[in-house]
Amino acid sequence: MGYIIKDTAALLNTRLTDAARKKMSEGTFNITYFQIGDSEVCYDCVENQNISEGMVIESEFNSQNLSPLPQKNKMNIKYPLYVNSDSTSTFGIPINQPSIDSIYNVASPRGFFTTGSSGTYSAFTSTEYVINPNYIFDINNLSSGNTITITPDIIDSTVSGQTIPGHYAVMYYGNNSSIAPIENNYPVLFYKIIGVTGSTSGNTTDVDLLLDRDLPDFSSLGVTGNGRILIYPTGMTEIYDTITPDYYWYENIINFESNCDVSAADVKIWNMNIPWTESPAGIWSSTHLDYNNYESKKYVGTKEYLGYNSISGQTDTDSTYYYNSFGDKIKLTPDNQKSIAIVHYTNQAIDNFYGEKFAFEPFDILDNDNTYGAARNFRIHIPWLMWHKSSGGTMGETFYVDPEGFEDLNLFEVHYIQSLPNTNMNNPGIRYYHLWDKNPNDNGYPNRVGKVWPDLKMITFDDDEIIAAMSYKSNRNWTLPAPKLGLITPNTFVNEVSDEGLLSGETQGLWVTYRFNNTAFTQSLHCNYYTYIQGNSLDCPPYNTDVIFRFGNEFPFLISDLSNGFTGFTGNEFVILAQKVNDGEKPDPTKWVEINMGSQISASTINNYLTVSGLTGTTFVIDKDNYETSELNGYYHLEDYINIPSSGDTGATLNFGGEYFFYGTIETEIQATIYVMNYVCNLGSTQFLSSSNPTWDNTYTPYVSEVGLYDNNKELMIITKVQSPEMRLGVQQYSIKLDF
Repeated sequence: MGYIIKDTAALLNTRLTDAARKKMSEGTFNITYFQIGDSEVCYDCVENQNISEGMVIESEFNSQNLSPLPQKNKMNIKYPLYVNSDSTSTFGIPINQPSIDSIYNVASPRGFFTTGSSGTYSAFTSTEYVINPNYIFDINNLSSGNTITITPDIIDSTVSGQTIPGHYAVMYYGNNSSIAPIENNYPVLFYKIIGVTGSTSGNTTDVDLLLDRDLPDFSSLGVTGNGRILIYPTGMTEIYDTITPDYYWYENIINFESNCDVSAADVKIWNMNIPWTESPAGIWSSTHLDYNNYESKKYVGTKEYLGYNSISGQTDTDSTYYYNSFGDKIKLTPDNQKSIAIVHYTNQAIDNFYGEKFAFEPFDILDNDNTYGAARNFRIHIPWLMWHKSSGGTMGETFYVDPEGFEDLNLFEVHYIQSLPNTNMNNPGIRYYHLWDKNPNDNGYPNRVGKVWPDLKMITFDDDEIIAAMSYKSNRNWTLPAPKLGLITPNTFVNEVSDEGLLSGETQGLWVTYRFNNTAFTQSLHCNYYTYIQGNSLDCPPYNTDVIFRFGNEFPFLISDLSNGFTGFTGNEFVILAQKVNDGEKPDPTKWVEINMGSQISASTINNYLTVSGLTGTTFVIDKDNYETSELNGYYHLEDYINIPSSGDTGATLNFGGEYFFYGTIETEIQATIYVMNYVCNLGSTQFLSSSNPTWDNTYTPYVSEVGLYDNNKELMIITKVQSPEMRLGVQQYSIKLDF
C-alpha cells in the first residue's frame, strides 16, 4: 500500500496476515514464536546516515498467505536478529497477556423530530423525511367524510414531492398548529391516502385527497384555523432506504471500471411494526380482516422470542406490568399480551451506526460531569403523544431506561428472559431493561411502558395504550387510563333493580374495557387495557355479585370547555365494553357487550361533553340487568366506529399492523467490547544484539524495523512494523496488540 507516515502514524503498525485468517477459519490459529528483524535497514549504504530516519513499508495483510502458486506469498522477517551472538537461533517465546476493554461513542439522534434542550420538538420537513410538508387544511371545513381539500402553504420550498395513493398522511389538527416547534395539545392522526385529485408537485394548487377512513367533524365545535398535513412515503425504500446497497468493493467486468467507494447512506429513521396475536375487541373475522391478515404478522416470531406470547416457553426474571388509574400494579402474563410495538433499525446500509450494542453503563452520581456511555443518555422521544400519565398535562413524552430523579428506586436493573426447554441459555438469558417515563405514581414509581434490548438494539413497547396510540389505525394520539374494578352485593346502588348478581361465584369472571363516543369530533379505538375480575368464592360471600368500575384522576387531556380553543380530545358518550366468561377464559373479540353509561353520568356533563369530574366522581355499576339488556342489542362492532378493511380487501385500506416507521426520535450512545490480543516480546539486555543483515557488522548497533509472530509451524500470523527503525539497546519490550 505504502510507507508508514512518521508524523501521524502509530509507533507500531500491526496487521493480521492472510495466513492467520485462514488458520482462524480452520480453528488452528495459535501464536508460539516471535522474531525481530532489521530487514529494511541498510547499515553501509550511505555515509553518515541517520538510520532512525529511514522509511518503513506498512504492514500488509498479505505478508504471508497459504494460497497455491502463483498467488502464494511469503514476506517474513527477511533479516532476523539472533537471540544470542553465539547461536543461530532467531526465535523467541512471546508472553500472552490478553485484556478486555470497552469503548463508547454517541450515535446521531435519528427520527422525525429535532430534540430541543428545553423539551420542545420540531418536525423535520426536508426531502430526507417527507414527500411534501407544504400543505394545510381548514379545520372548520371538516365535517366528517373521508375526502379533504389541502391548500399550498410553503414552509420548505426545496420540497415539492408528488402525492400518490399509498402515501401516508399525518394530520396535525391544532388551531393554527405549529410543527416547528410542536406546541399545545391537539390530535395528530395517521391516514393512508387511497385517492388523489390534483398534483402536489410544485406546491401551487389545491389537491383533494381520499383517505382510508372518516375525518373528524369540527363543524360544530367553533374551532377555526388551519391544520398542517405532512405526506410520508409508502415504504422505506421510497426515500429512506435503498433496495440494494452499494457494494463495499466490486469490479465492473464489462466496462473494466472499478468502484471502491463505500456506501455511507444514513437512514434517518427507525422502523416500527406492531404484530397482533389476537384481534382487537369488535373485529369480526366473518366480515372483516382479522389479526391473521395484519401486515405485521411476519413479526409474531419476535413476539414469542422476547417472551410476550406463550407461558410454557419461557420464564422472566421480572414481570410485564402497568399501573391503573389508582396506582395499582397490574401484571400482564405473556398469553394476555395482545400485541407489542417493535422498534428496530432495519435497512440496507452497510455502515454499523449502532455498533455492537447500546451503551448501558450505570450512572456515577459522584461524577455526574462524566456520563459518557451511561444508560441515562438513552432517550425515546414521542412529541405528538398525549400520555394519560403526564403529570404536567403537556403533549409529548420522553422515555428512559434510567430516568433521572429516581436513583433510590433502582430502576436501572438488568433482567432476563430465560428458556424453559433449553436451560443452557439461562446463564443468564436474553438481557433487557425496563423502559420508563418520569411521572411518579402515588407509590413514587414512574410508569414502565416497555423493554429495551441493548444487545439486539431494539425496543419493545408493551403498554397496551402506548401501542394503541402508536397504531396508525387507532384514530387517536391520546392514551386512556385503566379503571379499577370491584365486586358489590346486588342492589347496593339506587339505580339497580335486580337482587340477582351478574357473577355467580368464582367460576365466572368479567373482562372490562371502555370507549368514548364522539358525535362532534371523531371516533377512535376503545381503551386497549382489558381489565379482569373474578367472582367471589362460595367461602367468601357475597358470591352473587355485580361489578363496579371507577376511574382515578388520569384525564389530563379530556376537555369539556372549548372556549379556550381545542386543546385535547372530547367525549360525548361513555360506553363500557364487558364480556362475561368462565374463569380463566380469554375474551372473544366478537362477544363484547356495549353498555351505555349515560344514565349514570348524565348529570356531570357540560354542553353534552363529558367532564373529568363526572368520570372520576362516579362509581359505575355493571349489573345483570344492564349487561343482559345491552347483550340483546347485539355485540360490539368496531366497524361501527372506525372503517375496518372488509374480508377480501386487497390492501389499499389501512389496517392494524400496517405500521412501518416509528414516528419519534431515538437518542443513544453505543458500546463496543474490545478483546485485545496482546503478545509481549521481551528482549533481554544480552539478547538480539547481532543481525543476519548482510550490511551489518559488529561496528554497528543493530536496529529493529519489524516484529513477526508465528504459529507452531513457524507460519507468519502477525506482522508489526516499527514507525522508524529503532536502535537495539539494553532491555526492551515490544507489546504487539490486535483488537477484536
